[in-house]
Amino acid sequence: MNSEQTYFFVGIKGTGMSSLALILHDKGYKVLGSDIDKYTFTQRGLENAGIKILPFDEDNIKEDMIVVAGNAFGDDQVEIKKAHEMGLTVQTYPETVEQIIEETTSIGVAGAHGKTSTSGLLAHVLSGVSPTSYLVGDGSGKGTPNARFFVFEADEYRRHFVAYHPDYAIMTNIDFDHPDYFTDIDDVRDAFETLAMQTKKGIFVWSEDENLRKLNAKVPVHYYG
Repeated sequence: MNSEQTYFFVGIKGTGMSSLALILHDKGYKVLGSDIDKYTFTQRGLENAGIKILPFDEDNIKEDMIVVAGNAFGDDQVEIKKAHEMGLTVQTYPETVEQIIEETTSIGVAGAHGKTSTSGLLAHVLSGVSPTSYLVGDGSGKGTPNARFFVFEADEYRRHFVAYHPDYAIMTNIDFDHPDYFTDIDDVRDAFETLAMQTKKGIFVWSEDENLRKLNAKVPVHYYG
């Protein structure tokens, strides 16, 4: 990651985006972003950190920026379009998370249910052991300089988590969620198996979930519960 450039978040108030912005800010990067004017619960943390939130406007985009595009925005969004025209680096939320994953011992938490609570509990426990950064889906994020661990919530929607190559993965369950994207439970399981095959050191899964027990992986799979 480039500490000399400013990271501009398009859709900075999103729960994942706000968490990621806070992490980069804590790690010493210059961060700002844009979003709608309507108040959201995530902006309090951004404002407390002194992170500027601007209205959407192509004039927000400057030469020294790396643009992080929220998952809800396509190339036709005015700021993203301007960034492409200027030849700037435009990267997705998952691509940016993957850059942090590569810097630490990373633990991704995936599952149809229980991701946020599991991520938060794990981050709390590991923080008592060694410096830990975390990205949780409730809008909270912390970037600890020289962190040993990085705990992050890995979202299966639209297979966003296939961008990740964590050291370890925790999988809480598989369910037929997001029917607007997945065709059936087998399609969901295929997505989780892709993440499993990309995990580098070990996977922890809930033993009573029959779909999790069917997953193939290249690393040891440990069962809990």
